[in-house]
Amino acid sequence: MFADKLKYTFAFLVFIFSHIVLTAQNKSTFDSLSKELINSKESVEKIDILLALSAESIGNNSEQAAKYAEEAYQIANSQNYNKEAVKSLLQMGMSFIRTNNYGRAFESAEKAIELASYKNMNGDIAQAKALMAIVYYELGDYEKSAKYDFENLKYYEEVNDLKQIGIVLGNIGIDFCKQNNYQKGLEYLQKSFDIAMKNNDLHGVAYQYNNIASVYTEYYNDFRMALVYYNEALKINSKLGDKRQEGIYLMNIGNCYSKLLENDSALMYYQQANTIFKEISNSNLYAECQILLGEYYLSNNSLSQSLPAADTAFKISEQNDNIVNIKAVAGLLHRIYLSKKDTIRAYHYAMIENQAKDTLVEMQNQQEVYKLEFQYNLEKNDKVKQIARQKKEEFMLIIILSLVSGLIIVILLFSRHRIKTKNVALKNEAMEKELQFKNKELTINLLSLIKKNEMLSDISNKLTEIGRGAKREETKDAIARIAREIRKSSDDKMLKEFSLRFQEVHVGFYDNLLKQFPDLSANELKLCALLRLNMSSKDISEITGQRIQTIDHARYRLRKKLSISNSDINLVAYLAKF
Repeated sequence: MFADKLKYTFAFLVFIFSHIVLTAQNKSTFDSLSKELINSKESVEKIDILLALSAESIGNNSEQAAKYAEEAYQIANSQNYNKEAVKSLLQMGMSFIRTNNYGRAFESAEKAIELASYKNMNGDIAQAKALMAIVYYELGDYEKSAKYDFENLKYYEEVNDLKQIGIVLGNIGIDFCKQNNYQKGLEYLQKSFDIAMKNNDLHGVAYQYNNIASVYTEYYNDFRMALVYYNEALKINSKLGDKRQEGIYLMNIGNCYSKLLENDSALMYYQQANTIFKEISNSNLYAECQILLGEYYLSNNSLSQSLPAADTAFKISEQNDNIVNIKAVAGLLHRIYLSKKDTIRAYHYAMIENQAKDTLVEMQNQQEVYKLEFQYNLEKNDKVKQIARQKKEEFMLIIILSLVSGLIIVILLFSRHRIKTKNVALKNEAMEKELQFKNKELTINLLSLIKKNEMLSDISNKLTEIGRGAKREETKDAIARIAREIRKSSDDKMLKEFSLRFQEVHVGFYDNLLKQFPDLSANELKLCALLRLNMSSKDISEITGQRIQTIDHARYRLRKKLSISNSDINLVAYLAKF
């Protein structure tokens, strides 16, 4: 997997705090700073102590880190310490990102840029843009993330800061890879690697070795080439002495050998990684390694070794509430118990796997909704700022125009009319944006319903599979009956819930259609609703389970019923009028 862009970007944000290091909290240092804080007055010294406490807390308690940074900002802002205020805002932004509060993080970065621009603090502006790039990266908008990275690249090239150039080039490479432009991504990762080598930056060298290996693994399936880079990263890491990273490299190498079906080599590297994760007490990575070992032993029909590894991974994943690992290990345990002919336990873990799968789908949908909301609010705030600027310009015009002749008054009236027209257009645009957001949210909810429907079908199929292995006929009949009921109810429930949610967003759509075309059937109304959401025949085919040709025929018949004889008239645009 790609190295953590967030973590690596933090490494070059650190230099803005001369005495701050973003590591796990050192208790003695924290206690010492806390005592200094009690006796300090509201000055630059107190701000520095608060920022140091924030940096000490960020690894273990990011919410507390944000509070320390906010307090530092309040003091700096009240005393007009612009430099310290910018430092505080940047520290706030880093803390908010760690707590997934991307809205507050972006707001802090914007304020930092505003203050830093006033004092020509270009280096701090670059740090704020780096925070913005991270926010967009974490939200999956890699194009905008790259935009801010490129702006920083231009600045660091102007000041000839080779280390920062190398870091930004690496981040841009990841942005390109995330946009599926792997060739371009590799070019930038290689440039970053070359600079790290030139500067003898061992962390940067290992970081880019890992990223380049990930490209060959995830996108080209060239596991031999990936092994070359992972092994080089492992060699560099031996000089750095980072045990956690050593374990990750070993596990990645094991995965490559597994893909190449060289099972003995895969097992050797998994066992080495497993030993390291146990030694450093990293429970999540230890559980992940146990899952890989369990999969290996199961594929070799060694249930006596596979089951203990899976049980260990399951207990740790439950304790850590790691949904991804719970899903993976529950699926593994399901297959193990099926192999042991233990249908009751197999069913138990199949249910856990599906619950975890459903939770992950909901989390993904929530992230998508949050991303849409975040982008919508950004655009909305831009419009508000634009209107505020226009009002300010209008006020200045009124003052000037009050001092001139009637001719200027006519110009003022014309200007006021123009501004009102713009405001109306902006309000209409905002309403359109809100409708688009609701449509996107409705589409996401529909996709979530489809995922749940697929999950119910999967449960039904697994129940049928378990029923076949049951010994008693009564058990078989009962399981088969439950499976049929699940299959029967899932489609009706999904479509009914979609219809209700659609009518909440597009009030009166069905009534307006039926008033003009009372002969429309229920299926045709459903098709109209899906088209109103601007869905293609392919999308509708995936939702309804019908062939694309069937959907195209249905659209043709619908055009005839709606009396759309002119082929130039777009059906989707026509339905948008209702």
